[in-house]
Amino acid sequence: MAATAQSGKRGDDLVSGTPFDLGSAQTTKPKTRVPEILLGTFLVAVFALAGAWFYSTSTQRDSYVGLRTSVQRGQEISGADLIRFEVSGDERLVAIEWRDASSIVGKLAVTDMAAGTLVTPGYFTDQADIADGFGIVGLSLETGEYPTAGIRAGDWVRVVAVPRNNDSNAPAEALADRAQIVEVATEGGTGRFVSLTMATATADRVAAVEAEGRVRLIQIPDQTVSTTEDGDAAATGAGADDAGADSAAADGEDG
Repeated sequence: MAATAQSGKRGDDLVSGTPFDLGSAQTTKPKTRVPEILLGTFLVAVFALAGAWFYSTSTQRDSYVGLRTSVQRGQEISGADLIRFEVSGDERLVAIEWRDASSIVGKLAVTDMAAGTLVTPGYFTDQADIADGFGIVGLSLETGEYPTAGIRAGDWVRVVAVPRNNDSNAPAEALADRAQIVEVATEGGTGRFVSLTMATATADRVAAVEAEGRVRLIQIPDQTVSTTEDGDAAATGAGADDAGADSAAADGEDG
């Protein structure tokens, strides 16, 4: 058998092909996409600002005036008595805004108030010349507890206490036959904070009953009022004459 001639070197057994030239190899660099990067940065900024705006509007805080310490009726208010309260919410309160805090400095408290109370203008008065034996009492009243939304300073009212537990069979108790309104302030939309001047002993009784929520005001005609020796307000005029005649007639019937 004839041997098959083999020629060439051992290296010829390798797979033949185009030689790989290391010198001709080039590194391919990725292209920078500048427009896409700018767009992404812009969108991130927009969403960040939108989130900040949403947070600020959903947690809006308003500043109001409150009491740092408890105050007593008739006490003159100083800046040290006041503290700033921040309240969150969509609706604004009736309380005095902090920027107007100076408007009540130097005024007198018309009622006892505890520390931490948010205050309204009706809690204070400029009236410093209260007659001897008289005081000012503040009443926080809801709709139905005062006669009309049009009541104002200078009006006269009768102060009564309704029976406890809404007992319709029990009569109302007269606390003050006549009291003059010193100041009226809106409270909570339909409520009213009414400041009345009356004899001190009567004011103490009215304040105690008001704490039970039983005080009601009845508006009466304006009359000339003089102060009697015992500190009560005595009415004169046509209305007072009629009342006196009624009283005399009642006494005659009893006799």
